[in-house]
Amino acid sequence: MKLTKLLLVLCMIWSGMLHADDERANVSFRNLSVKDFIEMISKVTHKNILIDTDLKGKVNFISQKPIKKSSLIPLANSILSSKGLTIIDQGDFYKVVKSNSAAGEGLDVSSSVKGETMKTVMFPLKSSNAAVIRAKIKPLLHKNDKVISFKENNVLAVTSTPRTLQSISKLINAIEKKGVKRSTVIRLKNSSVKDIYANAQNMAKKLFPQTIESEKVDVFKNDATNSIILVGKEANNRRMIRYIKQLDIKGDDQTQKMYVIRLKNSNVEEMEQIMSKLVSQMNNLSMKHQQKGGKPPSKAMVVSDVERNALIILATGEQIRNIRATIEKIDIPKVQVYVKARIVEIDSNLAEQVGLKYGINGGAITSNGLFTLAGNMGANALQISPALLAFLNTNNGSSYTDANGNIITDNQPSFKFDTTNKVFALGAQLDLLKRNGAAHILSEPSILCTNNKEAEIYVGQTRSILTQAQQSTNSDSNVINNYSREDIGLTLKVKPRLSSNNKVNLEVQTTIEDVLDNESPSADRPTTTKRDVKTTAIVNNGETIILGGLIKNAGGKGTTKVPLLGDLPLLGKLFTHTSDLSRKTNVVVYLTPYIVRRSDDLEKLKEMLDELEEVQEQYNELVFKKLEEKTKHEAARRISSGSQSASNRIRHKGVKSNADTSVIEEF
Repeated sequence: MKLTKLLLVLCMIWSGMLHADDERANVSFRNLSVKDFIEMISKVTHKNILIDTDLKGKVNFISQKPIKKSSLIPLANSILSSKGLTIIDQGDFYKVVKSNSAAGEGLDVSSSVKGETMKTVMFPLKSSNAAVIRAKIKPLLHKNDKVISFKENNVLAVTSTPRTLQSISKLINAIEKKGVKRSTVIRLKNSSVKDIYANAQNMAKKLFPQTIESEKVDVFKNDATNSIILVGKEANNRRMIRYIKQLDIKGDDQTQKMYVIRLKNSNVEEMEQIMSKLVSQMNNLSMKHQQKGGKPPSKAMVVSDVERNALIILATGEQIRNIRATIEKIDIPKVQVYVKARIVEIDSNLAEQVGLKYGINGGAITSNGLFTLAGNMGANALQISPALLAFLNTNNGSSYTDANGNIITDNQPSFKFDTTNKVFALGAQLDLLKRNGAAHILSEPSILCTNNKEAEIYVGQTRSILTQAQQSTNSDSNVINNYSREDIGLTLKVKPRLSSNNKVNLEVQTTIEDVLDNESPSADRPTTTKRDVKTTAIVNNGETIILGGLIKNAGGKGTTKVPLLGDLPLLGKLFTHTSDLSRKTNVVVYLTPYIVRRSDDLEKLKEMLDELEEVQEQYNELVFKKLEEKTKHEAARRISSGSQSASNRIRHKGVKSNADTSVIEEF
């Protein structure tokens, strides 16, 4: 009894110290009865505690450190639990009851695990099944604790001491956190969802265990937005996102799409024919490499849109990549050839007379002879611009290209005959024949041809030719004539094809149709002739080729007579002269091709050709002047030589001096 009172005094002292020391004190006792211990706790905590059972046994507690006041009730519950008892909160007072019946004492129901006494806590679950969690945590609870699951709202109710409730709360939070699933939408940028979806599903099954619901990642697709949807834990979703981004890279899409490719330089109908053959071959190869049992490969298609000059293509990513690469190499600016033509009619008889007039052996005026003539007679330098000089040198292969691709030419201020080629001599030959009436230029057409495309030049007229005449079936004697319109003239067809080393392969066909009026019995039924030349030549850029041999015979016998006297019978032949007026006419075609690699070069080419014409005229004047000088010099030499011979003959015969003058004048 004395010991009990002593303990109560100590408790009171300790209680005062506890208030003074702000809820902390040193507690230590030995062999204290459970009843006295409860009484002490009631005094210290100022709680009313109802003891409704027989409390037996002793309690020992040795404290090495001060404890909090709030820890005394949990301490009492811990001591009482070994006796099968516990303290419960009844509102205005606490009550000591048996642990196995505490749940039926109307315990406090809360969502917080904080407290001092046994109570019931509700745990609403978000990602876990309440029934499954109840079965999992039941072995962790004391035999007197209670756990109930509610299927309707997935709530778990646990009745236990605060300490046990705190442990259960941590466990449930860990399970819920691990099991929280979130949805993530990944919008694909480069690939189609149809191509990525199957791979993403298979990868999700391999990466995460399918037997653990919380670890599974569900994969869905949205074709409308080309997106993939992931439902799973945040960490697992992040792993899947990294994998999907690796798949969603710029590559070959296996889904067929429509593509429109506008052509810049080519004709869409011609391009369609080329690409259709290539696409057909590509489809055949895909079918041959198809795996057994696999999905048939998609076939590409090409259609032309003539109005917009565009190709419409249905293809996969891999197919369109190959098609685009092919079109880019084909659809490039086409090289063109500017063909300058000159169609000349040359009278062979007159040409021979012109040659004889200027003292040329055989009467043939050639460009080689004129070139040699101008050079040997020391013609003065002919002024020419550096631009034209570069143009001539470039066209005739006299220039060279440096390491940077620049064309280097000899930019001299003058252009001498001894350094030029025969491009000017050819023009001088034609000009000389033209001045003396031996050449007549029929036409000087120019045409811009596309590489490997045929171009045609026609010079002539259309005539009506009688094809049928029949008597009218009416009573009158009218004759019905049928006529056809026929083209009579010169047709020139040129097909250039570029080759290496700045050369042009020219396929040329020349056709001349003419009417022989003098042999026709009637004007509406003429006799026509046709001459055709077809050849292929390889020439340098800017080099002239000559097509000849298109010869026709013109004229015939001519008659001149004295008026009136020539018409007398028998005697008229004495006053009539008959001569042969037939002559040969040679139609010659001069062709000079100029390569135009870019559209911008065409204007520059025309400027150079205009300047070339001016220089050609200067050259022609110089050559004509030299020929005139040569002719006069030769005539003077012959006169001098003839005069000397005549004087010798006069002296020999003893003729008077006044006869010399008459002989010279006569010569």
